[in-house]
Amino acid sequence: MDPLTILGAAAASMQLAEQVCCIVEFFSDLYGKAKEAPELIRARLSHLEQLISISKLIARTEQLQTTEIQKALVACLRYSLDLRQILNKFSAEEKGKLRRALQSLKIVHKEDRITELLDKIEREKSSLAICLHQVST
Repeated sequence: MDPLTILGAAAASMQLAEQVCCIVEFFSDLYGKAKEAPELIRARLSHLEQLISISKLIARTEQLQTTEIQKALVACLRYSLDLRQILNKFSAEEKGKLRRALQSLKIVHKEDRITELLDKIEREKSSLAICLHQVST
């Protein structure tokens, strides 16, 4: 296997794991203490945590560091960076407002964008899983 492909896939997987960890931390902070956190958010957090595990597995398993997997990782990373950029704009006060808005089901433009990015990350995670399956068979 090409050493640059291995390096690229390993780097992308570690960057993705780091970015998704920050996203999970944001949402956990936002909803972790709220007993009434929407089940959808809890499910999304679970999916993001799976993506972290997959990324770490790819980083430490050379056979999984293929060009196809690297492409899927980069797509996930791109959406994760976009999402993280949006989330970083929220101050502590804005997080409280966001929590109240989400809990009362009032959807604003940024929340739609967050949901859209979470959906895209999930789709790319599915593509990544397919690539992993193809490599392992």
